[in-house]
Amino acid sequence: MLDFLSIDVGTILFTLINTLILFLGLKHFLFRPVNAVLELRQNTIDKALQDADSANAEAQSRKEEYEQRIAAAKEESAELLRNATRQAQRRADEIVATAKADAAAVMQQNAEELEREKRRAEKELRNEVSSLAVLVAEKVMDREINPDDHARLIDAFIDSVEDAE
Repeated sequence: MLDFLSIDVGTILFTLINTLILFLGLKHFLFRPVNAVLELRQNTIDKALQDADSANAEAQSRKEEYEQRIAAAKEESAELLRNATRQAQRRADEIVATAKADAAAVMQQNAEELEREKRRAEKELRNEVSSLAVLVAEKVMDREINPDDHARLIDAFIDSVEDAE
């Protein structure tokens, strides 16, 4: 009954040698290819991570570049708007100045025309008054007046009319 519990050194040695051969065989035929696949996979993952990092860095640099471009475009549009506003204000000022100058010229022209009309009316009035004065004088004197007397009477009458004004 004790045979099955006995320790046989040959069996132990044979089992150890079989285990060692099995280990070396597995190491050579299984662990190396599995390690090679794992290493290849690790390299692929590392490369993918590097590519992702470089793509992320490139995306970040592009984002910063676009933000700078947008800021520059905003500044440029603001400058264009300021320039357009200044130009519109200058144009408005020019239009107002031109309108004022035109209005002043029209006012001056109207004043000159009014002055000419006033002088013409005064001249007509003088001529009419002098004709009436001559007619009255002829009737009063019952005689014809010569041109020298006529001129002298007209000048005297005009002087008296101007003094009355």
